[in-house]
Amino acid sequence: LGSGHVLAAPYQALRTADGYVNVGGANQPNWERIADVLGHPQWKTDPRFALNDDRRANLEALVAEMEAVTTTRTTAQWVEAFDAAGVPAGPVHSIGQALSHPQVAARGAVVEVDHPRAGRTRALGLPIALSASPARVTRPAPVFGQHTREVLRETGYDDAQIDALAAEGVVRLG
Repeated sequence: LGSGHVLAAPYQALRTADGYVNVGGANQPNWERIADVLGHPQWKTDPRFALNDDRRANLEALVAEMEAVTTTRTTAQWVEAFDAAGVPAGPVHSIGQALSHPQVAARGAVVEVDHPRAGRTRALGLPIALSASPARVTRPAPVFGQHTREVLRETGYDDAQIDALAAEGVVRLG
């Protein structure tokens, strides 16, 4: 189904002139607003698309007809039109767009850390914010093997045993 939903149609990303817009036609009123926004009110009574089960059964044809319309305008234009009509919709961002989005900055979802090999770099912050026990990322992802000795010591290995494991290629030390 790609970005589609197994139970609702249309509920997926649709191509636009410059990317994709995700549209949520999770119920009949939303579907009817979508048809109106796309300038095809006749789809509301088209036997292929009138009800959700009809749309699911004819999803390929539905998406083809919808994308023939959505590809005529930009993602931003469609988001604005769907928002104005009360249709759940949003842009599908590239990774770069997502990481530089103002909401990502406001939530601290991307942080800068000092990496021992890469220098100053960006990393993902914590995806949740807890008011009573806030947490933050304070160090970068480890290099391969960076904590091997530490972890093995905690499980009872001594340095000689760890060195022997490393010499045999069983573990890698950072």
